[in-house]
Amino acid sequence: MSADSYDPETHKNSGRWHLELHPDVEKSALHSALRFGSFIHPTHASLRSPDHDLAWTSRDHRKHRHLAMDPSGRLRHRQGTLQKLANMRRIEYWNISWWVSILFTVGSIVWVTNGFISFLPFINTAVAEDDTGGGWTAWLGATIFEFGALFGLWEAWNRGHTADFGWGLKKLMHGEPADEAGNSTSQSEKLSSAPRKRWMWFSTDGKYFHELGFLAAFVQYWAATIFWISGFTAIPEIQTAIKPHTVIGGTGFMIASTIMMIETQKKWYLPAPTSLGWHVGFWNLVGGLGFMLCGALGYALDSSTKIAYQSSCSTFWGSWAFLIGSVIQWYESVNPVQ
Repeated sequence: MSADSYDPETHKNSGRWHLELHPDVEKSALHSALRFGSFIHPTHASLRSPDHDLAWTSRDHRKHRHLAMDPSGRLRHRQGTLQKLANMRRIEYWNISWWVSILFTVGSIVWVTNGFISFLPFINTAVAEDDTGGGWTAWLGATIFEFGALFGLWEAWNRGHTADFGWGLKKLMHGEPADEAGNSTSQSEKLSSAPRKRWMWFSTDGKYFHELGFLAAFVQYWAATIFWISGFTAIPEIQTAIKPHTVIGGTGFMIASTIMMIETQKKWYLPAPTSLGWHVGFWNLVGGLGFMLCGALGYALDSSTKIAYQSSCSTFWGSWAFLIGSVIQWYESVNPVQ
């Protein structure tokens, strides 16, 4: 396809495809595990340029994992597991996905601490109950989760309208920054860099509800908001019954996590254990289940010490599940795909 015949609307609106493509890139095999006719945008596609092929996914796109370089021009991709783990030392302040993962990781650590505080008295009678420590860590953990969910919404709104593939690809393959296009105004050099998009703080555009990634972030945000109420009411000076908000919030986390998992799958009923994003969703699903059970079992705390034990235990293992999922998401955010 020549540059002269490039029509952005043709690329953007062909079928259910919703992103702008470089004129030399062809798309095929558009697919989504959930279809509902043409309501849901594709979550998987094959992109092909004259020099390279890419198995595109909506999650990788939203997580900016197709960006080969950081703003300073340094290559992000590394070979080998140890080197990829070493990437987690990077502070990618410019990467919204990095902030999402860090916030949920820190929040999960706080919840693990809360789990120890609430569960230890049941397995070691020498440890006294600490309503103050448990209450404040619940509030802090829920607050950090709320910010993490908000950043997740910003991530979904700012996922970019252009597929990060094909723009300056030849330069990237030779290790040169993609924005070194010189001062020429030729058509080919105009196309050497992807169109830039302004940062979006809020949007009422209904098009985002056609994307599984945004739907997951949207549900997760409201789940975190409802769950935050339970954290707020756990503060010692305010402590009240927190069970309904915990149950609803935990259930919301489970729904959001299920959508995240389905986004990475080829079929809605077929797991994708080779996908990092699928594992993030899976462990968050387990974490949401733990938090939901904590609240549900809380309705019968006074009737049995065994139920109180299981309620606190659910918070404990649920917190660890969230931490595992958050660390995987951290690893995912700093390691691009080729």
